[in-house]
Amino acid sequence: MPNARVIKNRIKTVKNTGKITKTMAMVSTAKATKVVGLIKASRPYSKHLASFLKGLSRSCGGHPLFVSNESAEKRLLIVVTSNRGLCGGYNANLLKLAKEKASEEDSSIWMYGKKGISAFRFAGIEMEKTGTDLKDIPTFDEALELANAAVEAYEKGQFTRVDVVYSEFISAGQQKPLAEILLPMTAPDSEDGQDEYGVEPLYHPDKESLLKALLPKLIRLRFFKVLLDAAASEHLARQMAMSSASDNANDMVKSLSLSYNRARQAQITTELSEIVGGAEALN
Repeated sequence: MPNARVIKNRIKTVKNTGKITKTMAMVSTAKATKVVGLIKASRPYSKHLASFLKGLSRSCGGHPLFVSNESAEKRLLIVVTSNRGLCGGYNANLLKLAKEKASEEDSSIWMYGKKGISAFRFAGIEMEKTGTDLKDIPTFDEALELANAAVEAYEKGQFTRVDVVYSEFISAGQQKPLAEILLPMTAPDSEDGQDEYGVEPLYHPDKESLLKALLPKLIRLRFFKVLLDAAASEHLARQMAMSSASDNANDMVKSLSLSYNRARQAQITTELSEIVGGAEALN
């Protein structure tokens, strides 16, 4: 049986680790709550704007961002992972899907997140562009920078389409890896420039000016949604992993405490036996 002092030191170490994991779970919960609030606030605006612009594009004769570049030789695959670990199978599931998509057809890969970069380098998969500066709580500026780079390459005809692999936020208890086509853009089906009463609306300024002004906002929102979903999923995955680690630490402390009590009891019994034996020897 291990020495009681050794077990006591292990109990202390496990308790300290449990405090750390509990704190990390609380921090991740706070970050996830903030990001989920941003997701819920942006969904209605993004959905209606997409539907409106889809109908507007049809009535204007279409727009290049709604049409695939068939003449291009490869697609752009954007993958969003995390910079840090300790989030369960979050990165492993994402990278499994990303590797499957990368193997389907010739792709130029833009990888974001240290974990994804390390995994692809280890696997010998070439990446055209990498980034590690995504914030825990994404901003519009980050989405705009990513959107501008992808749209510029797409408009130049470099890629057939733009796909993204990220973790979709469905609810606080459900997130899943998702491969989604960002460009050419799609939106919910709508009538060609007509409202629910079948009457063509009047636009001011003209349709072309509205489409030109509003389309960049929709693109930015779609990239922003990707970053928000990825951030929320990461924080929730880490919160669950750290909560599980804290529970395991508590269970381990209970088990070690029982072992410590047994070891201490055995030690006391041995000491008493030695004292009694010494007294009898003196007699």
